[in-house]
Amino acid sequence: MDLQKKVSKLSKDELVELVLYLVEGDEDVERKAEFKLLTPNDEVKASKQLIRKYINENKRQGFISWRNVHAALQGAEMVLDKGREKLVNGEEDTAIRLGISVLSIVIDMLQYADDSGGEVGYIVNESITLLKDASSMILVSTDLRIQDNMFQLILKESMQKRYDGWSNIRYELLDVCTIYSARVNSRRKLEETLEKLFADISTISSRSSDYDQQSINQLQLKVLERNGELEKAEQLINDNLDFDEFRKLAIEKEMANGNYEAALKICEDGEENDSDYPGLVKKWKQYRLQIYEATEDMEKQKEVLLDFVYDNEYEAYAKLKDLYSEEEWNGVLDKIFEVLENKSGYLPHVYVYIAKTENRSDKVLIYCEQSPITIVELYPYLINDFPDKVEDIFTKYIRFEADHASERKKYRNVCRKLTVFKEACGESKFKGLVKELKQTYGRKPAFVNELEKVVR
Repeated sequence: MDLQKKVSKLSKDELVELVLYLVEGDEDVERKAEFKLLTPNDEVKASKQLIRKYINENKRQGFISWRNVHAALQGAEMVLDKGREKLVNGEEDTAIRLGISVLSIVIDMLQYADDSGGEVGYIVNESITLLKDASSMILVSTDLRIQDNMFQLILKESMQKRYDGWSNIRYELLDVCTIYSARVNSRRKLEETLEKLFADISTISSRSSDYDQQSINQLQLKVLERNGELEKAEQLINDNLDFDEFRKLAIEKEMANGNYEAALKICEDGEENDSDYPGLVKKWKQYRLQIYEATEDMEKQKEVLLDFVYDNEYEAYAKLKDLYSEEEWNGVLDKIFEVLENKSGYLPHVYVYIAKTENRSDKVLIYCEQSPITIVELYPYLINDFPDKVEDIFTKYIRFEADHASERKKYRNVCRKLTVFKEACGESKFKGLVKELKQTYGRKPAFVNELEKVVR
């Protein structure tokens, strides 16, 4: 018989006795029981008190360390659980009040807490989700007064000063407000708020102000889309192509409609416009590649994929190879190696990736000569064709490591590499190198001791 069945068979007096037994001596259980039994008139106020009680109990000299953040958020978790229960029971307005209670208090908590574990962020996201779900359900209610009250409540919360340093959370709250924008008055107030925010930050020139402007424009776009004003939405997108999210929307829209020339132009303009930002340039190139694939432009595909290979893209190599015949590919491959070898700095990882895949031991050797540490991993690709080179690189590398070893941990690390050297070059060469190292570092007894262990 499971616990639920057993409890269901208890009398009222037995249930009371069980509850009192469980809460006796356990303050947390007592709080949870009291919170569960709150009357509707005081539950929002009591919820705030509960959240703050757990937070205050876990402060140490006015600060909450990362170790105590989880315990400090227990009250917030309990209130969120109650908010979800209210949602299930059709009490959406109470769910919203509880969600705002949690959000407002934990955002303030961030001023004096170490959230390196991300637990506060999780509670914030759960609070926003609760507000979104409750707001969506409120819209099917016939009580327009409640709809208006909840919209006003969320809008007012979004403009609190506590979000001045957390603008992303402010925009999340304003995003919830767009759910109510089908109502004329709510839409007007929201648009006025967005226009004021935009005016306040549009005079500032910085990457953060760009983020703010783009976020506000995205909210304005959402209002238009929610109200079916698709032509205005399209115009807003086209007017804001300098923002990467809007350029992305414009490209995807043109591609979806088969307007590949227009999409390509937007990509090319983006590459030129964002030339100082390699990540964005790469994004627009990736869209260009999609367009060339859709239009079956093989030469342009090769061109973009080659750029990606030179930019250390592993996946681009396989795609590029598929576009060539076996006879053509050998020439292309040699050109790729040549270009990568002539670049300044160290050879990129894609170089050795291609060399291994193509069974080009000569190129693997070049990579190992430039980066001797890699011989420990790459010697199997070289040992058949270049045994002497493997021994030479490996020996010099181990000598270098031994010369820079100054404690037992590092001595053991050298000995581990000696074990790999033995696998690569054989017992005789291994014993010879160990003997050399013992003679060289005879005045380091800890090192000699580790070397003796490795030959046993």
